Amino acid sequence: MNGGVPNKTQVGDMGIDGRIYPVSSMPRKGGEAVGELAFMDVWYPIQVKQKDKVGRPEIDAFEAALQREKRTQGFFVAFDYSSDAMTEIGAFFKRSGIMIRALTVKDILEEQIGMKLV
Repeated sequence: MNGGVPNKTQVGDMGIDGRIYPVSSMPRKGGEAVGELAFMDVWYPIQVKQKDKVGRPEIDAFEAALQREKRTQGFFVAFDYSSDAMTEIGAFFKRSGIMIRALTVKDILEEQIGMKLV
């Protein structure tokens, strides 16, 4: 993944706090030219919550944002997740094929992200 880009609007952000672009979406330096619009269409939403434990309602809202934006995956960052939230993430993937990557602040600080993205 390439560096994330935060949304400028925090109120009314429609459930997306930022975007992350996969390295594969970067335009090549040589050869075939890639238009800006083609590059800009390949991104994944990021949602960040400053709560002790994210529950199912927050996951449900993020699912709606992913479907609205027609994204195949998104990243959710929180301190921790309830068991209902984790169950819903799995059920949502089975229903829709859309992957929510649940990351904790601890994962990020301990650089354990790579293990969760495989």
